[in-house]
Amino acid sequence: MFFITVAVGPGQSYGEIMARFGLDSARQNSTLRHQHNAHLQTSGIPLTPQVRTVHSTHLIVPIDVRLSIPEYRPVINLLDGLRPRPIGATGPPTLTHGLSIRITRNLGRGVGLNWIQTVRKLNNPDRLAPVEFVDAGYNGKPFYIQTRAGQAAPLESSDVPCGPVATAPNMGIDFTATTTLAVLVDNRIILAAGKTWGFSIGTQATLPLGVRVKPHRDATTADLANQLRILRVGFSQLRHPTGRNLNYLLAPAPGSVLT
Repeated sequence: MFFITVAVGPGQSYGEIMARFGLDSARQNSTLRHQHNAHLQTSGIPLTPQVRTVHSTHLIVPIDVRLSIPEYRPVINLLDGLRPRPIGATGPPTLTHGLSIRITRNLGRGVGLNWIQTVRKLNNPDRLAPVEFVDAGYNGKPFYIQTRAGQAAPLESSDVPCGPVATAPNMGIDFTATTTLAVLVDNRIILAAGKTWGFSIGTQATLPLGVRVKPHRDATTADLANQLRILRVGFSQLRHPTGRNLNYLLAPAPGSVLT
């Protein structure tokens, strides 16, 4: 867990500020009682999430992101990388093998949270695509799931990256990704926590040798630093700009307050 400092303007409630970061009512009450927020105490006014400020102040919000992977499995016989091949279909699929992954998180919905995914993709049959890229980023935004202004990103990130069967040993797509939940505050994009995962495609037409799954893990300091480097290069697989000059930050040390 680390803490962020968030400005609160007159007329805003503490609860709506904390809800940006997925904190529910119980965690909002706990946040207001935390020693970091002792400066909010006012004489005779009970400090609750519903209280609206009269003067500008600041609120210290705890960020404790925990990610889990409930689905992580190799898949074969995909059409266009989007769906299983229908039973009884004839002829070769367009894209055959890949991996299906779902990543879930704690915390509720909030506009201050969004997913970022960066990829290293070797032996890509699209020779015009970069080896490293910000997945799905476009219009100067790095987010894997693009949302409208004021709309919260979903609680889950899912992906089915795929490719053709390898033409020869060690020539199949080798895919490694880091998927991170980012915290968005005051034009800063904080890489709070992530998962690193991947797979490679073999020459076989069946499982398990057709798709070799890499063990997934919590993203390490090195993984997140590598993600930060890719974000600062700032383009997607289609070479759309993804915001190379945005204010990306690695999460601060546990227990520290980011001001």
